Amino acid sequence: ESSPGERQDILVRWLPDRVLRSHLNSTVMLYYTGITRVAKGILQDVVRGMFLNAAEPLRVIGRIGENADRMADALQRQDWQAVCSGIGRSWDLNCMLDAGTDPPPIKALFARLQDWLAGAKLLGAGGGGYVLLVAKDEEAAARIRRELAASPPNAQARFVELSLSDTGLQVTRS
Repeated sequence: ESSPGERQDILVRWLPDRVLRSHLNSTVMLYYTGITRVAKGILQDVVRGMFLNAAEPLRVIGRIGENADRMADALQRQDWQAVCSGIGRSWDLNCMLDAGTDPPPIKALFARLQDWLAGAKLLGAGGGGYVLLVAKDEEAAARIRRELAASPPNAQARFVELSLSDTGLQVTRS
């Protein structure tokens, strides 16, 4: 966490991972869609709106920060339903910030899975092709897995094992 201005005093907070860990790879799934795009244009539009002090993008960015605070609170309280809602809200806010965030193939994928999802969103700026899928329960997760195995969006699409690091960020050179 930081504040506007030249001098940056960064505040790092630890969040408990127990509630998230208990759902990894059962109801929380990482899926490589094989649908990639260049996020450069989206990021340029967002940054341009910030520098121009455009009211709507700044309002949405403020709401993204508020959602992050609510998500942190939900993780601290181990409120799984609030975590799921926050993931869905995060995706909605990303789409509000820039309509290009939600390309037609991703819309179609989410629409196919909608009945079984408690939350879903593209990760990062979305250019890498990974989505986080949060199923309503384990049966819904099994249905999502069957649906995507039977009819993946393309030949590259696949589920990827998801894990949380116990060591945090580590930088290495090779």
